[in-house]
Amino acid sequence: MESSPLLRCHASIRSPTHRDPLEVPGTHERRRWPHIFWFILKFLNLYYHDRVVMTRKCHICRVKDYLERKRRLTMTRGTTRSPPSTKTMDYLILAYEEDDKATDDITSCNAISEQGRCEVCDFLWWNSEGVPEVYNEKDIGVARWNHRGSGVLSVLILILAASVLCYSGMVPLLRYWAKPYQTLHLMLKSTLIIFISTFPLLSFCSKIRSFSRSGHASKYSWATVLNVRYLIVRGQFLNLPQKGLPGTWLLVLCVGYALIIQGYQVAIFLYVSECDITPYTIASTITGMIFFEMWGLFTYLVFFIRTSFQSQLDLVLAYLKENEGEERKCRGVLFATTADLLCFEQFCDLLSAIFFPCLVLAVVTNATRDYLISGVDCVIKDPRIRDAQRIISWLGWTETASTAVIYFLALGGFQANYMRDQFLINLIHLKTEGKFPRFWRRLTKDMKHLESGSGIIFASFVFSVIGIYGGFEFHDQILVYLSKSCSPNISTSDMCI
Repeated sequence: MESSPLLRCHASIRSPTHRDPLEVPGTHERRRWPHIFWFILKFLNLYYHDRVVMTRKCHICRVKDYLERKRRLTMTRGTTRSPPSTKTMDYLILAYEEDDKATDDITSCNAISEQGRCEVCDFLWWNSEGVPEVYNEKDIGVARWNHRGSGVLSVLILILAASVLCYSGMVPLLRYWAKPYQTLHLMLKSTLIIFISTFPLLSFCSKIRSFSRSGHASKYSWATVLNVRYLIVRGQFLNLPQKGLPGTWLLVLCVGYALIIQGYQVAIFLYVSECDITPYTIASTITGMIFFEMWGLFTYLVFFIRTSFQSQLDLVLAYLKENEGEERKCRGVLFATTADLLCFEQFCDLLSAIFFPCLVLAVVTNATRDYLISGVDCVIKDPRIRDAQRIISWLGWTETASTAVIYFLALGGFQANYMRDQFLINLIHLKTEGKFPRFWRRLTKDMKHLESGSGIIFASFVFSVIGIYGGFEFHDQILVYLSKSCSPNISTSDMCI
């Protein structure tokens, strides 16, 4: 697990730069974010149907504005229905999904108005140095990438991706269904399809949440993580114009491993396989490469968000220490930070709950095949077939191992809640040296209320039991793939992958 900056002694945490929060750097100081960042979002189909850089307000200010708009709308329509209760309002919907004023005119009049300025609202514009810096879409370079019609295009591409995945899943399902000797092969294919379908499914849920903007959408608040507005806020804390994307080594690894795996698979079909190359084989290879690349870039995006939170939490600790005793604004800053962090933790919990069972099944099925194939006569007698099956086995293990390693590197371990735990430890340490015990007691109490659980362990345990049981029950399976000479009595559709 990568060590977090929060593990440093709180006395050495960098303090936010002392600059007038109303000061917005001139145009000559602004530099656009790296084009590769916008390309990643574009490749992952993370478009948005509206402006992506809007005004930022803390939860209290947003609730006041929201209730005021509802009151005016009620008066205009002449109805007597009371406004909604603030208890039912989703902070993430108000912060990232509600339509609001774009920031173009704000930056032209030198940022936020001095009159009635809210310091918690200023916090939402913090950069990597803890300085509120207002920007618009042109400043960071997103205006070219997120255009009119992006939302519709995004949905159409998701529908196309879903169609491709359904077809890719139905072909092996219909081919191997009700064939006991193909159970192992069906499990291998199903695990792969579920794995590459994870990101499009999560992205589709995010689109539903953005379009619905209703109270029902709060049931899957984790989907806000794939909202472009959320990702842009994450980028504020990383000084992208000067330092570029964090962890470029991981980005290269995420992109390169998908190309290597698909290149390995193409080499098997060209030089090892005895099966004919069909249009389905070509199409599945191309789509597999695209979806593996999407998974790789999506995994890097998880690392990007995690790194951003590590930087932000570092700044928040310093802010709380410097503003000790000012409970209202410190609790506001802490609420905004932990709300976003909890959303990311819930997203990672769901992602791991899908990933770990797939990983367990992949390991069990690959290990079972390797164990059983060692006793097949033609594999024992023919060195050429034995080498071919060994190469195919390496492909399965390479896919499984590389995917697991990259995922763990991106997440920083098995779960993402370690950042919150480390932050709470530092908060308690500040409490022991603080001058206002009641102030720190209220903050730590707020943090302890934000507990998130997941069913990762339970789900992984269940799938592990199922996988191991299935491994012992496999018998009379077709184990030799892509070799007609070893399976003369088996149809080509059953023997070819």
